Amino acid sequence: MIKMSSTITVLICGLSLAPVFAQNPTSEPPTRKPLAPERLVMPLFPAGWTEVYRDNGAVEVVEYLPEGQSVNNWLDKIQLQVYNELNELPLDAIQRRMQGLNRNRCTGVIEGLLQSGLNNGYPSAFWTLGCRYLNKSAGEGIGETQYTKAIQGETSLYILSRLWRTAAFGQDGPALSAQSINDGVAFLTTAKVCVPNSSDHPCQPNQ
Repeated sequence: MIKMSSTITVLICGLSLAPVFAQNPTSEPPTRKPLAPERLVMPLFPAGWTEVYRDNGAVEVVEYLPEGQSVNNWLDKIQLQVYNELNELPLDAIQRRMQGLNRNRCTGVIEGLLQSGLNNGYPSAFWTLGCRYLNKSAGEGIGETQYTKAIQGETSLYILSRLWRTAAFGQDGPALSAQSINDGVAFLTTAKVCVPNSSDHPCQPNQ
């Protein structure tokens, strides 16, 4: 389920955690709220963007575009991929797979280093990809820039990307404003997987 509000929440319904207490007829179990399913929250999801594509297959894919752009003619995109029951897949394996896909469609590949760490208690990674010229683009050509954040949740692996398309570019880089890049980085940085009522992976109120 995707909940649209000031914070977009993606709820993956494969995880339901609840405490299990040993039966003891002489005492009552301690009071504790059961844990809800894990969810991906995106507090800085940009205003005016809407869902334009969804695939609920083995790998869930959801794509968002801003108002005025279309699936066949876009300049800005947010893509979410959720690998259910594959949370143990190494994050660097996902990066290598995305690098391979980019190399197959691109002339002038740019690959940023993998940066790894913890995000709200879960393993996470960040990397960048660039393509100076998409091979299937016509005329003067199209270039593409992609910033990606990956999070290994309790049961699922979340791949969240912010993409830009511009005119094909050279050594000077894509024609992107610093504000657009900063907003994209802030969007990815603040996105996290959380579990309500969990002290290890807490959600903020209303998330």
